[in-house]
Amino acid sequence: MLNRVLGKWLLMFTGYATVVASGFMIGVGGAAKEAGALAFVSYWLFGGVATFATAFVFSELATMFPKCGGVWEYTKQSFGDNHPLSFMVGWIYWFALLFGLNVELVSVGIYVHELLPGIPQWVGAIATSILFVLFNLLGVRLSTIIEAGFGVILILSSAMFILLGLGHLDIGLFQDFAPNGTIVPLLKTLPFVVIAFCGFEVVATLAEESKNPEKDIPKALIGAATFLTILFGGFATILFGILPAGELSTAAPLIKAGGMIFGGIGTLWLAIQSFAGSMSTVNGGVMGQTRVLYAMAREGWFSKVFAKVDEKSNVPKGSLYFTAGSMIVVSLLPTITEKAWVWAGFLGVFGYALTYIVACFLVIYLRKTRPDLKRPYKVPLYPITPIVGIVLYLLAILYSGMNIIVVGIIWCLVGVAYYYLFGIRSRKNYLSVNSDNNSLKL
Repeated sequence: MLNRVLGKWLLMFTGYATVVASGFMIGVGGAAKEAGALAFVSYWLFGGVATFATAFVFSELATMFPKCGGVWEYTKQSFGDNHPLSFMVGWIYWFALLFGLNVELVSVGIYVHELLPGIPQWVGAIATSILFVLFNLLGVRLSTIIEAGFGVILILSSAMFILLGLGHLDIGLFQDFAPNGTIVPLLKTLPFVVIAFCGFEVVATLAEESKNPEKDIPKALIGAATFLTILFGGFATILFGILPAGELSTAAPLIKAGGMIFGGIGTLWLAIQSFAGSMSTVNGGVMGQTRVLYAMAREGWFSKVFAKVDEKSNVPKGSLYFTAGSMIVVSLLPTITEKAWVWAGFLGVFGYALTYIVACFLVIYLRKTRPDLKRPYKVPLYPITPIVGIVLYLLAILYSGMNIIVVGIIWCLVGVAYYYLFGIRSRKNYLSVNSDNNSLKL
Protein backbone atom coordinates (compact mmCIF):
# COMPACT_ATOMS: atom_id res chain seq x y z
CA MET A 1 0.00 0.00 0.00
CA LEU A 2 1.07 3.58 -0.67
CA ASN A 3 1.02 6.31 1.97
CA ARG A 4 -2.09 8.52 2.30
CA VAL A 5 -0.41 11.91 2.65
CA LEU A 6 -2.14 14.18 0.10
CA GLY A 7 -4.81 16.77 0.91
CA LYS A 8 -7.31 18.44 -1.43
CA TRP A 9 -5.22 21.55 -2.13
CA LEU A 10 -2.13 19.59 -3.11
CA LEU A 11 -4.30 17.42 -5.34
CA MET A 12 -6.07 20.35 -6.98
CA PHE A 13 -2.91 22.30 -7.74
CA THR A 14 -1.32 19.10 -9.03
CA GLY A 15 -4.18 18.68 -11.52
CA TYR A 16 -3.99 22.32 -12.57
CA ALA A 17 -0.22 22.57 -12.84
CA THR A 18 0.08 19.27 -14.71
CA VAL A 19 -1.83 20.72 -17.66
CA VAL A 20 -0.71 24.36 -17.95
CA ALA A 21 2.13 23.97 -20.43
CA SER A 22 2.89 23.91 -24.14
CA GLY A 23 -0.24 21.97 -25.13
CA PHE A 24 -1.98 25.33 -25.55
CA MET A 25 1.00 26.65 -27.54
CA ILE A 26 1.03 23.61 -29.81
CA GLY A 27 -2.69 23.80 -30.48
CA VAL A 28 -3.70 27.46 -30.69
CA GLY A 29 -2.05 28.03 -34.08
CA GLY A 30 -3.80 25.01 -35.59
CA ALA A 31 -7.11 26.09 -34.09
CA ALA A 32 -6.66 29.58 -35.56
CA LYS A 33 -5.92 28.11 -38.98
CA GLU A 34 -9.10 26.03 -38.91
CA ALA A 35 -11.55 28.61 -37.56
CA GLY A 36 -9.91 32.04 -37.40
CA ALA A 37 -10.83 34.20 -34.42
CA LEU A 38 -13.87 31.98 -33.86
CA ALA A 39 -11.46 29.42 -32.37
CA PHE A 40 -11.40 31.24 -29.02
CA VAL A 41 -15.05 30.20 -28.56
CA SER A 42 -13.98 26.56 -28.83
CA TYR A 43 -11.75 26.89 -25.76
CA TRP A 44 -14.65 28.18 -23.69
CA LEU A 45 -17.32 25.93 -25.18
CA PHE A 46 -15.84 22.59 -26.25
CA GLY A 47 -12.82 22.76 -23.95
CA GLY A 48 -14.88 23.75 -20.94
CA VAL A 49 -17.72 21.29 -21.51
CA ALA A 50 -15.39 18.36 -22.23
CA THR A 51 -13.18 19.17 -19.24
CA PHE A 52 -16.05 19.45 -16.78
CA ALA A 53 -17.57 16.23 -18.15
CA THR A 54 -14.22 14.52 -17.56
CA ALA A 55 -13.93 15.96 -14.05
CA PHE A 56 -17.43 14.78 -13.11
CA VAL A 57 -16.93 11.31 -14.59
CA PHE A 58 -13.55 10.71 -12.95
CA SER A 59 -14.89 12.03 -9.64
CA GLU A 60 -17.61 9.39 -9.59
CA LEU A 61 -15.26 6.58 -10.63
CA ALA A 62 -12.32 7.59 -8.41
CA THR A 63 -14.47 7.82 -5.28
CA MET A 64 -16.01 4.43 -6.00
CA PHE A 65 -12.60 2.81 -6.55
CA PRO A 66 -9.94 4.95 -4.80
CA LYS A 67 -6.84 3.13 -6.07
CA CYS A 68 -3.83 4.31 -8.04
CA GLY A 69 -4.52 2.72 -11.43
CA GLY A 70 -6.89 5.41 -12.64
CA VAL A 71 -9.14 4.42 -15.54
CA TRP A 72 -7.43 1.02 -15.71
CA GLU A 73 -8.60 0.29 -12.17
CA TYR A 74 -12.17 1.34 -13.00
CA THR A 75 -12.28 -0.89 -16.09
CA LYS A 76 -10.90 -3.79 -14.11
CA GLN A 77 -13.57 -3.32 -11.46
CA SER A 78 -16.21 -3.28 -14.21
CA PHE A 79 -15.12 -6.23 -16.37
CA GLY A 80 -12.77 -8.24 -14.17
CA ASP A 81 -9.05 -8.39 -13.47
CA ASN A 82 -8.21 -10.69 -16.38
CA HIS A 83 -10.42 -9.26 -19.10
CA PRO A 84 -8.48 -8.16 -22.22
CA LEU A 85 -10.39 -4.86 -22.29
CA SER A 86 -9.14 -4.07 -18.79
CA PHE A 87 -5.54 -4.60 -19.85
CA MET A 88 -5.97 -2.58 -23.05
CA VAL A 89 -7.38 0.42 -21.22
CA GLY A 90 -4.37 0.43 -18.90
CA TRP A 91 -2.06 0.06 -21.90
CA ILE A 92 -3.68 2.96 -23.76
CA TYR A 93 -3.77 5.23 -20.70
CA TRP A 94 -0.08 4.61 -20.07
CA PHE A 95 0.51 5.45 -23.75
CA ALA A 96 -1.39 8.74 -23.33
CA LEU A 97 0.67 9.72 -20.29
CA LEU A 98 3.89 8.68 -22.02
CA PHE A 99 3.39 10.94 -25.02
CA GLY A 100 0.92 13.52 -23.77
CA LEU A 101 2.99 14.64 -20.78
CA ASN A 102 6.55 13.57 -21.58
CA VAL A 103 6.43 15.76 -24.67
CA GLU A 104 6.79 18.72 -22.31
CA LEU A 105 10.41 17.68 -21.80
CA VAL A 106 11.05 18.89 -25.34
CA SER A 107 9.53 22.27 -24.46
CA VAL A 108 11.73 22.56 -21.38
CA GLY A 109 14.79 21.77 -23.50
CA ILE A 110 13.78 24.44 -26.03
CA TYR A 111 13.40 27.07 -23.29
CA VAL A 112 16.76 26.14 -21.77
CA HIS A 113 18.39 26.40 -25.20
CA GLU A 114 16.81 29.83 -25.79
CA LEU A 115 18.11 31.11 -22.45
CA LEU A 116 21.49 29.37 -22.73
CA PRO A 117 22.23 28.84 -26.44
CA GLY A 118 25.32 26.79 -25.67
CA ILE A 119 23.19 23.99 -24.21
CA PRO A 120 21.54 21.75 -26.85
CA GLN A 121 17.81 21.20 -26.53
CA TRP A 122 18.14 17.50 -25.73
CA VAL A 123 20.66 18.12 -22.95
CA GLY A 124 18.28 20.46 -21.12
CA ALA A 125 15.42 17.99 -21.57
CA ILE A 126 17.37 15.02 -20.23
CA ALA A 127 18.74 17.04 -17.30
CA THR A 128 15.17 18.02 -16.39
CA SER A 129 13.97 14.42 -16.55
CA ILE A 130 16.74 13.33 -14.18
CA LEU A 131 15.94 16.21 -11.81
CA PHE A 132 12.27 15.30 -11.47
CA VAL A 133 12.99 11.60 -11.14
CA LEU A 134 15.21 12.48 -8.17
CA PHE A 135 12.44 14.62 -6.65
CA ASN A 136 9.93 11.78 -7.07
CA LEU A 137 12.34 9.31 -5.47
CA LEU A 138 12.16 11.37 -2.28
CA GLY A 139 8.41 10.82 -1.97
CA VAL A 140 5.06 11.75 -3.48
CA ARG A 141 4.40 14.50 -0.92
CA LEU A 142 7.50 16.42 -1.98
CA SER A 143 6.57 15.95 -5.65
CA THR A 144 3.05 17.29 -5.11
CA ILE A 145 4.33 20.22 -3.00
CA ILE A 146 6.61 21.16 -5.91
CA GLU A 147 3.67 20.76 -8.27
CA ALA A 148 1.44 22.88 -6.04
CA GLY A 149 4.13 25.58 -6.00
CA PHE A 150 4.14 25.64 -9.77
CA GLY A 151 0.34 25.78 -9.68
CA VAL A 152 0.25 28.88 -7.47
CA ILE A 153 2.80 30.66 -9.67
CA LEU A 154 0.91 29.78 -12.85
CA ILE A 155 -2.48 30.86 -11.49
CA LEU A 156 -1.19 34.26 -10.35
CA SER A 157 0.79 34.86 -13.52
CA SER A 158 -2.04 33.74 -15.81
CA ALA A 159 -4.62 35.89 -14.01
CA MET A 160 -2.34 38.93 -14.27
CA PHE A 161 -1.77 38.38 -18.00
CA ILE A 162 -5.49 38.01 -18.74
CA LEU A 163 -6.51 41.04 -16.67
CA LEU A 164 -3.80 43.30 -18.11
CA GLY A 165 -4.37 41.97 -21.60
CA LEU A 166 -8.04 43.03 -21.53
CA GLY A 167 -6.89 46.64 -21.75
CA HIS A 168 -5.01 45.96 -25.01
CA LEU A 169 -7.71 44.17 -26.99
CA ASP A 170 -8.17 45.29 -30.60
CA ILE A 171 -11.86 44.71 -31.34
CA GLY A 172 -11.13 45.11 -35.04
CA LEU A 173 -9.38 41.72 -35.02
CA PHE A 174 -12.77 40.09 -34.35
CA GLN A 175 -14.48 41.64 -37.38
CA ASP A 176 -13.67 38.74 -39.68
CA PHE A 177 -14.86 36.45 -36.91
CA ALA A 178 -15.58 33.22 -38.81
CA PRO A 179 -13.69 33.31 -42.13
CA ASN A 180 -14.14 29.58 -42.77
CA GLY A 181 -17.69 29.14 -41.50
CA THR A 182 -18.94 28.11 -38.08
CA ILE A 183 -19.95 24.57 -37.13
CA VAL A 184 -17.47 22.46 -39.14
CA PRO A 185 -14.46 24.76 -38.48
CA LEU A 186 -15.31 24.72 -34.77
CA LEU A 187 -15.39 20.92 -34.78
CA LYS A 188 -12.02 20.86 -36.55
CA THR A 189 -10.51 22.79 -33.64
CA LEU A 190 -11.37 19.99 -31.20
CA PRO A 191 -8.04 18.08 -31.27
CA PHE A 192 -6.14 21.38 -30.92
CA VAL A 193 -8.28 22.37 -27.94
CA VAL A 194 -8.22 18.96 -26.24
CA ILE A 195 -4.40 18.91 -26.30
CA ALA A 196 -4.46 21.98 -24.05
CA PHE A 197 -6.79 20.49 -21.42
CA CYS A 198 -5.90 16.80 -21.25
CA GLY A 199 -3.88 15.40 -18.36
CA PHE A 200 -5.50 16.95 -15.29
CA GLU A 201 -7.27 13.66 -14.46
CA VAL A 202 -3.85 12.42 -13.30
CA VAL A 203 -5.18 13.48 -9.89
CA ALA A 204 -7.34 10.33 -9.92
CA THR A 205 -4.22 8.14 -10.12
CA LEU A 206 -3.21 9.61 -6.73
CA ALA A 207 -6.45 8.50 -5.01
CA GLU A 208 -4.62 5.76 -3.11
CA GLU A 209 -2.35 8.43 -1.62
CA SER A 210 -5.16 10.89 -0.81
CA LYS A 211 -6.06 11.46 2.85
CA ASN A 212 -9.78 11.58 2.10
CA PRO A 213 -10.39 10.53 -1.51
CA GLU A 214 -14.20 10.53 -1.26
CA LYS A 215 -14.24 14.27 -0.63
CA ASP A 216 -10.89 15.55 -1.86
CA ILE A 217 -10.69 13.92 -5.31
CA PRO A 218 -13.94 15.52 -6.62
CA LYS A 219 -12.98 18.92 -5.18
CA ALA A 220 -9.54 18.67 -6.77
CA LEU A 221 -10.81 17.57 -10.19
CA ILE A 222 -13.68 20.07 -10.41
CA GLY A 223 -11.49 22.87 -9.04
CA ALA A 224 -8.81 22.13 -11.62
CA ALA A 225 -11.44 22.01 -14.41
CA THR A 226 -12.71 25.44 -13.33
CA PHE A 227 -9.23 26.97 -13.30
CA LEU A 228 -8.33 25.44 -16.66
CA THR A 229 -11.50 26.58 -18.44
CA ILE A 230 -11.06 30.15 -17.26
CA LEU A 231 -7.34 30.07 -18.02
CA PHE A 232 -7.42 28.71 -21.56
CA GLY A 233 -10.62 30.53 -22.46
CA GLY A 234 -9.05 33.76 -21.17
CA PHE A 235 -5.72 33.12 -22.91
CA ALA A 236 -7.47 32.44 -26.22
CA THR A 237 -9.65 35.55 -25.92
CA ILE A 238 -6.64 37.78 -25.24
CA LEU A 239 -4.47 36.24 -27.95
CA PHE A 240 -7.11 36.51 -30.67
CA GLY A 241 -7.78 40.10 -29.56
CA ILE A 242 -4.11 41.11 -29.70
CA LEU A 243 -2.66 39.13 -32.60
CA PRO A 244 -4.19 38.43 -36.01
CA ALA A 245 -5.21 34.76 -36.29
CA GLY A 246 -2.59 34.23 -39.00
CA GLU A 247 0.21 35.16 -36.58
CA LEU A 248 -0.72 32.62 -33.92
CA SER A 249 1.10 29.75 -35.62
CA THR A 250 4.36 30.88 -34.02
CA ALA A 251 5.97 28.39 -31.61
CA ALA A 252 5.31 30.71 -28.65
CA PRO A 253 2.31 33.02 -29.32
CA LEU A 254 1.85 33.76 -25.63
CA ILE A 255 5.43 35.04 -25.36
CA LYS A 256 4.97 37.14 -28.50
CA ALA A 257 1.80 38.69 -27.06
CA GLY A 258 3.62 39.45 -23.81
CA GLY A 259 6.32 41.27 -25.75
CA MET A 260 3.73 43.31 -27.66
CA ILE A 261 2.03 44.45 -24.48
CA PHE A 262 4.92 44.92 -22.07
CA GLY A 263 8.07 44.90 -24.21
CA GLY A 264 11.15 42.99 -23.08
CA ILE A 265 9.83 42.52 -19.55
CA GLY A 266 6.67 40.92 -20.95
CA THR A 267 8.70 38.59 -23.13
CA LEU A 268 10.79 37.49 -20.14
CA TRP A 269 7.73 37.16 -17.90
CA LEU A 270 5.77 34.95 -20.28
CA ALA A 271 8.88 32.93 -21.12
CA ILE A 272 9.31 32.15 -17.42
CA GLN A 273 5.62 31.25 -17.12
CA SER A 274 5.81 28.94 -20.14
CA PHE A 275 8.97 27.35 -18.75
CA ALA A 276 7.32 26.81 -15.35
CA GLY A 277 4.26 25.31 -17.03
CA SER A 278 6.31 22.78 -18.95
CA MET A 279 8.31 21.89 -15.83
CA SER A 280 5.13 21.29 -13.84
CA THR A 281 3.68 19.06 -16.55
CA VAL A 282 6.86 16.98 -16.62
CA ASN A 283 6.58 16.46 -12.86
CA GLY A 284 2.90 15.51 -13.13
CA GLY A 285 3.75 13.14 -15.95
CA VAL A 286 6.35 11.39 -13.82
CA MET A 287 3.81 10.82 -11.04
CA GLY A 288 1.04 9.62 -13.35
CA GLN A 289 3.08 7.29 -15.58
CA THR A 290 4.85 5.76 -12.61
CA ARG A 291 1.65 4.90 -10.78
CA VAL A 292 -0.19 3.42 -13.75
CA LEU A 293 2.78 1.19 -14.58
CA TYR A 294 3.19 0.26 -10.90
CA ALA A 295 -0.51 -0.55 -10.51
CA MET A 296 -0.45 -2.92 -13.49
CA ALA A 297 2.87 -4.50 -12.54
CA ARG A 298 1.84 -5.24 -8.95
CA GLU A 299 -1.01 -7.35 -10.36
CA GLY A 300 1.24 -9.31 -12.67
CA TRP A 301 0.76 -7.72 -16.08
CA PHE A 302 4.34 -6.55 -16.29
CA SER A 303 7.57 -7.67 -14.69
CA LYS A 304 7.59 -7.58 -10.89
CA VAL A 305 10.58 -5.25 -11.16
CA PHE A 306 8.14 -2.43 -11.92
CA ALA A 307 6.17 -3.18 -8.73
CA LYS A 308 9.11 -2.68 -6.36
CA VAL A 309 8.53 0.04 -3.74
CA ASP A 310 11.30 1.92 -1.96
CA GLU A 311 11.30 1.02 1.74
CA LYS A 312 12.08 4.55 2.95
CA SER A 313 10.04 6.82 0.68
CA ASN A 314 7.35 4.24 -0.22
CA VAL A 315 7.71 5.31 -3.88
CA PRO A 316 7.29 2.70 -6.65
CA LYS A 317 10.93 2.98 -7.70
CA GLY A 318 10.95 0.16 -10.27
CA SER A 319 8.33 1.84 -12.45
CA LEU A 320 9.89 5.25 -11.73
CA TYR A 321 13.21 4.13 -13.23
CA PHE A 322 11.45 2.80 -16.32
CA THR A 323 9.57 6.09 -16.61
CA ALA A 324 12.92 7.88 -16.50
CA GLY A 325 14.10 5.80 -19.45
CA SER A 326 10.97 6.63 -21.47
CA MET A 327 11.44 10.32 -20.69
CA ILE A 328 14.97 10.25 -22.07
CA VAL A 329 13.75 8.60 -25.28
CA VAL A 330 11.04 11.26 -25.76
CA SER A 331 13.61 13.99 -25.02
CA LEU A 332 15.56 12.88 -28.08
CA LEU A 333 12.60 13.04 -30.49
CA PRO A 334 13.53 16.45 -32.00
CA THR A 335 16.90 15.04 -33.05
CA ILE A 336 14.92 12.83 -35.47
CA THR A 337 12.70 15.57 -36.90
CA GLU A 338 11.45 18.93 -35.65
CA LYS A 339 7.83 17.79 -35.97
CA ALA A 340 8.33 14.61 -33.92
CA TRP A 341 7.35 16.20 -30.60
CA VAL A 342 4.19 17.78 -32.10
CA TRP A 343 3.23 14.34 -33.37
CA ALA A 344 3.89 12.94 -29.91
CA GLY A 345 1.56 15.54 -28.42
CA PHE A 346 -1.28 14.59 -30.75
CA LEU A 347 -0.68 10.90 -30.12
CA GLY A 348 -1.25 11.83 -26.50
CA VAL A 349 -4.59 13.36 -27.53
CA PHE A 350 -5.52 10.07 -29.21
CA GLY A 351 -4.72 8.11 -26.06
CA TYR A 352 -6.38 10.57 -23.69
CA ALA A 353 -9.53 10.83 -25.80
CA LEU A 354 -9.86 7.03 -25.90
CA THR A 355 -9.45 6.70 -22.14
CA TYR A 356 -11.89 9.55 -21.48
CA ILE A 357 -14.42 7.85 -23.75
CA VAL A 358 -13.94 4.63 -21.79
CA ALA A 359 -14.39 6.47 -18.48
CA CYS A 360 -17.65 8.05 -19.69
CA PHE A 361 -18.87 4.66 -20.89
CA LEU A 362 -17.98 3.02 -17.55
CA VAL A 363 -20.14 5.47 -15.62
CA ILE A 364 -23.13 4.52 -17.78
CA TYR A 365 -22.28 0.80 -17.71
CA LEU A 366 -21.89 0.66 -13.92
CA ARG A 367 -25.07 2.65 -13.31
CA LYS A 368 -26.95 0.00 -15.34
CA THR A 369 -25.21 -3.17 -14.17
CA ARG A 370 -24.24 -2.32 -10.56
CA PRO A 371 -26.68 0.27 -9.21
CA ASP A 372 -26.05 -1.04 -5.68
CA LEU A 373 -22.45 0.23 -5.56
CA LYS A 374 -21.71 2.99 -3.08
CA ARG A 375 -21.25 6.27 -4.98
CA PRO A 376 -19.84 9.00 -2.71
CA TYR A 377 -20.05 11.35 -5.70
CA LYS A 378 -22.53 11.17 -8.59
CA VAL A 379 -22.13 12.72 -12.03
CA PRO A 380 -24.61 15.62 -12.41
CA LEU A 381 -27.07 15.67 -15.33
CA TYR A 382 -26.68 11.93 -15.86
CA PRO A 383 -26.73 10.46 -18.54
CA ILE A 384 -26.29 13.67 -20.58
CA THR A 385 -22.87 14.46 -19.12
CA PRO A 386 -21.07 11.20 -20.02
CA ILE A 387 -22.81 11.04 -23.43
CA VAL A 388 -21.63 14.57 -24.28
CA GLY A 389 -18.11 13.59 -23.19
CA ILE A 390 -18.15 10.54 -25.45
CA VAL A 391 -19.31 12.57 -28.46
CA LEU A 392 -16.78 15.38 -28.01
CA TYR A 393 -13.78 13.10 -27.51
CA LEU A 394 -14.81 10.87 -30.40
CA LEU A 395 -14.92 13.95 -32.65
CA ALA A 396 -11.49 14.99 -31.36
CA ILE A 397 -10.09 11.64 -32.50
CA LEU A 398 -11.83 11.77 -35.88
CA TYR A 399 -10.54 15.27 -36.62
CA SER A 400 -6.98 14.59 -35.38
CA GLY A 401 -5.95 13.26 -38.81
CA MET A 402 -5.57 9.84 -40.37
CA ASN A 403 -1.84 9.61 -39.63
CA ILE A 404 -2.41 10.02 -35.89
CA ILE A 405 -5.31 7.56 -35.93
CA VAL A 406 -3.24 4.94 -37.79
CA VAL A 407 -0.29 5.23 -35.38
CA GLY A 408 -2.68 5.07 -32.42
CA ILE A 409 -4.32 1.93 -33.80
CA ILE A 410 -0.87 0.36 -34.34
CA TRP A 411 -0.06 1.02 -30.68
CA CYS A 412 -3.32 -0.65 -29.68
CA LEU A 413 -2.43 -3.67 -31.82
CA VAL A 414 0.98 -3.83 -30.12
CA GLY A 415 -0.90 -3.93 -26.82
CA VAL A 416 -3.10 -6.78 -28.06
CA ALA A 417 0.00 -8.70 -29.17
CA TYR A 418 1.69 -8.13 -25.80
CA TYR A 419 -1.43 -9.26 -23.94
CA TYR A 420 -1.65 -12.60 -25.75
CA LEU A 421 2.07 -13.31 -26.15
CA PHE A 422 3.41 -12.15 -22.77
CA GLY A 423 0.76 -10.54 -20.57
CA ILE A 424 -1.40 -13.61 -19.96
CA ARG A 425 1.64 -15.72 -19.08
CA SER A 426 3.00 -13.05 -16.73
CA ARG A 427 -0.39 -12.73 -15.04
CA LYS A 428 -0.72 -16.51 -14.59
CA ASN A 429 2.74 -16.69 -12.99
CA TYR A 430 1.76 -13.89 -10.63
CA LEU A 431 -1.50 -15.60 -9.64
CA SER A 432 0.29 -18.91 -9.14
CA VAL A 433 2.93 -17.43 -6.84
CA ASN A 434 0.42 -15.41 -4.83
CA SER A 435 -1.90 -18.41 -4.55
CA ASP A 436 0.98 -20.43 -3.08
CA ASN A 437 1.84 -17.64 -0.65
CA ASN A 438 -1.76 -17.37 0.52
CA SER A 439 -1.87 -21.15 1.06
CA LEU A 440 1.26 -20.98 3.20
CA LYS A 441 -0.27 -18.24 5.32
CA LEU A 442 -3.35 -20.33 5.94
